[in-house]
Amino acid sequence: MKYLLCLFAIVSFNKIHAQVPVIKEPHHKPVLVNDYVRLLDVHINPGDTTLYHIHAAPSVMVHISNSIIGSQITGEQPTQAAEVLAGQTRFAAYNEHTVTHRVFNAGSNVFHVMDIELIKKEPASDSCTALSNVETTINGKLVRVYKFDVSKTSPLNIPAGSCAHLLVCISGEINTGIEHLRAGEYIFFNPNTAINIVDHQTGNSTCVLLELK
Repeated sequence: MKYLLCLFAIVSFNKIHAQVPVIKEPHHKPVLVNDYVRLLDVHINPGDTTLYHIHAAPSVMVHISNSIIGSQITGEQPTQAAEVLAGQTRFAAYNEHTVTHRVFNAGSNVFHVMDIELIKKEPASDSCTALSNVETTINGKLVRVYKFDVSKTSPLNIPAGSCAHLLVCISGEINTGIEHLRAGEYIFFNPNTAINIVDHQTGNSTCVLLELK
């Protein structure tokens, strides 16, 4: 009986301590932290699974790779693995409904996603005007998310305004006037910064832009 009680205690201890804040989960690498966002760059190899980790902040997920993934919430059965596509975005109100789960890669390539936690509690009182010439994928209290293509003949010019911006290159190569970005790379722009985005080569590049209110 004592042996069983000890075994139960050890299993329970390990289960509790296997649950870590998402920023402490080894696959989630914090690469940018400021007053607006905490950007966690996530890479999961084929056949690999993350630790159980806790999401507690409102977050935007930006998929960089075409992958097949699944997840498992603590105490529940794992979901069936499903395909996600590069450029897909999703908002999760983890501040309202905290989630503890783990993610597994059921595909044959590295799963690459950016988990972008929104740090600000309230938007600025002087919010910027929404862009009208590109696709809006998310429109929330703290963030508006766009997806668009650019080319040498069809750049995107964003005037300076009260919002900060986070630009993610999904495919191709782009120039921003400040940096040259390849697929899976990003750049943050402070408020009151004009942004000019153009394709670096002939063809089209796909981007996701977070407008941080």
